[in-house]
Amino acid sequence: MTDIMQENLIQNPCLRLLGENKKSMLLLLLFFNMGFLFSQSKSYFDKGGKSSDENGGYYYREKTQEPNSYKSHFVNGGGLYFEGKIDKANDADENLNVYSGTCIWYFKNGSKKAVRSFDKDGLESGTSFTYYESGKPWKETDFVKGRANSTCKEYEEDGRLSRIFEDDFKDNTNDWDLYNSDKTAAAVQGGCLELTSFTPAGASRYISHPIESDGYAIEAIINRTREKDEIKAGLIFGFKDWQNYSFFLITATNYYIGSVSEGISSLKVDGEISNDIQKSVSNNLKVLCTGEKCLYSINGNVQFTAEKSKLFGSKVGFAVSGKSTLKAEKLVIKEIGYKVAKPAMVLPANYDVKSTGSGLIFSRSGYVLTNFHVVKNSNKIVLQVMSGGMVKNYNAAVVQKDIEDDLAILQIQDSAFKPLEPIKYAFRENGGLDVGTNVFTLGYPYSISEIGLPAKFSDGKVSSKTGYNNAVNACQTSIAVRPGSSGGPLFDEKGQFSGLIMSEVSGSDNASYAIKLSYVKNLVDLLPDANEFPKDQSLSGLSQEEKIKILSNYVVLIKIK
Repeated sequence: MTDIMQENLIQNPCLRLLGENKKSMLLLLLFFNMGFLFSQSKSYFDKGGKSSDENGGYYYREKTQEPNSYKSHFVNGGGLYFEGKIDKANDADENLNVYSGTCIWYFKNGSKKAVRSFDKDGLESGTSFTYYESGKPWKETDFVKGRANSTCKEYEEDGRLSRIFEDDFKDNTNDWDLYNSDKTAAAVQGGCLELTSFTPAGASRYISHPIESDGYAIEAIINRTREKDEIKAGLIFGFKDWQNYSFFLITATNYYIGSVSEGISSLKVDGEISNDIQKSVSNNLKVLCTGEKCLYSINGNVQFTAEKSKLFGSKVGFAVSGKSTLKAEKLVIKEIGYKVAKPAMVLPANYDVKSTGSGLIFSRSGYVLTNFHVVKNSNKIVLQVMSGGMVKNYNAAVVQKDIEDDLAILQIQDSAFKPLEPIKYAFRENGGLDVGTNVFTLGYPYSISEIGLPAKFSDGKVSSKTGYNNAVNACQTSIAVRPGSSGGPLFDEKGQFSGLIMSEVSGSDNASYAIKLSYVKNLVDLLPDANEFPKDQSLSGLSQEEKIKILSNYVVLIKIK
């Protein structure tokens, strides 16, 4: 890029006037342009995701070193606002971004705000979650190719679960009866359910949606068209048959509330005038039933309160009287306090983890040893560290690798990480282990599933000085290891680091391989800031239990995302 920029500058007529004796000015302009480009690496946005300058920005977005991967931070405080992959990042409006994979948004207090998943085409797919600022779950919605499932779950902060059904009539997913005749017609088109009556008898359409909670809300946005002022249109609910149902209807100026039970009509409101009804435009009708009362509102204003009555059936829909057309733009049914349960949407801490392994911290600056195959296919590496009984998570990156010997060195690269106290164990000075030597390992087998934390102890003996197929870079042990143990340290009976667990022997419950210490040391020597290997021998006089307690602070769980 530097050569191209220089060529463009030289070809500029104004710059040619500088002459050869002005090269210093040319270089100054070059560095100015490079600095300008660097300053543009941050894109600022307002709270609504629209492009902004730095002074008016609510957060800024930066590209990371990983392909198509971005992070955003709040301007005020610098906390994380977003992390994930954006296949097509829009610098003018974040709402036009094309996302992929799992993306996470955060509140300023660090709690998750939303976790959403996208397919390879940038369409929201799978289950998406939103949260209260307290960190407690709020909504859980399933998506298929960008289309939300009609029913989602919503949690109150006290744990009560509500079930929400919503139809925006983008298609007929919910199977409305769209038959047409010489008397009525129905169609889902243009984001509306359009219901037309050709006779004075009127028309209706409904779907079955059982309401299983004591509290519920039914809300609809409707528009009366081609109507005379006296034409009624609105909601029918709790519909069993035409002998048993409830209704909430409006005309151009009045509203009607009532029910029919065993064919007997009971009017609660018979044509009261409402100044809240908007003529010839959309109106929002809502029935809210909680406790012993039902509230009926028009465009957000309560019109009438009545004693709660039973729902005769499970059907909910729309009705229009006379020769007229009703357009329904939305229908929402919310079952309030559907049940009290532990929210299913509370994501496991490791919900986005593809695989795990183990590793060993061997320097105060946060270098970690593990197997290369543990981190080979990583998009993101997170190290979980046990320190003084506290669990801490740090981001890390591969800084050195030996593919042939299946070794890798990671470095913690996280602003929250502080240099450690001096390392309280030693590398074995003479790396060779004799057959029969007592050895043990600490690691995290099956950490995502049934076994969990903290690090697990397993011991055995050296079975052979060579590895699989007589490989000279490894030895064989009788330690039983499991998936997730790879990359864990091998210690001798004095608590000295003596090798790195590589894998188990296929088909055997009591055999594993470990990479010899000499090969590990060769890789460590390649680090640009390599210091002396840990040499603290204070563990040798301690009991096995005391050794394990101290060494566990240096054994980390590696989570691959």
